[in-house]
Amino acid sequence: MSSAEWSMAACQLAYRTNASIIYVEWNFGRDMCVLAIQTSWEKLQRDGEIPSNVLMPAILPVRAKQGKLLRAEPIAQQMVQDKVRLRGVFTDLEREWSTWQPTDPDSPGRIDASCVLVYGLIPEANQGAIVHAPLPQAPQPGRVSGAASAYGRRIG
Repeated sequence: MSSAEWSMAACQLAYRTNASIIYVEWNFGRDMCVLAIQTSWEKLQRDGEIPSNVLMPAILPVRAKQGKLLRAEPIAQQMVQDKVRLRGVFTDLEREWSTWQPTDPDSPGRIDASCVLVYGLIPEANQGAIVHAPLPQAPQPGRVSGAASAYGRRIG
């Protein structure tokens, strides 16, 4: 799609699903992505497709690893290990994931988009870590625990 088309589609989807965040790839086209989404949101509000009192979702950047293989490999691993699941029917996305080879000359956009989404939702996946719930442990005296320590830990 052109930047006008994908940004309109992203804004319409964000409005329909009441999304609070739109993730964008920050490696390439960062400012263009933000501008396209903001412009589309404003146009949709002017045209009455989105009420003027509805706030635009936050636009958050995701820095993905360079190279499709480096970017997609951790996500593919988490899909195989059933740590990342798709909810719904995504025939084209599933076809790209199941058929793309690192030697392919084309650059499948759906794989890139799904990687950006997972990296936004699970930043540790971009750092080679696996996120999971730890086994319950008793508090240790003198150990400082963060807010997320009860929910996950980095392995690697």
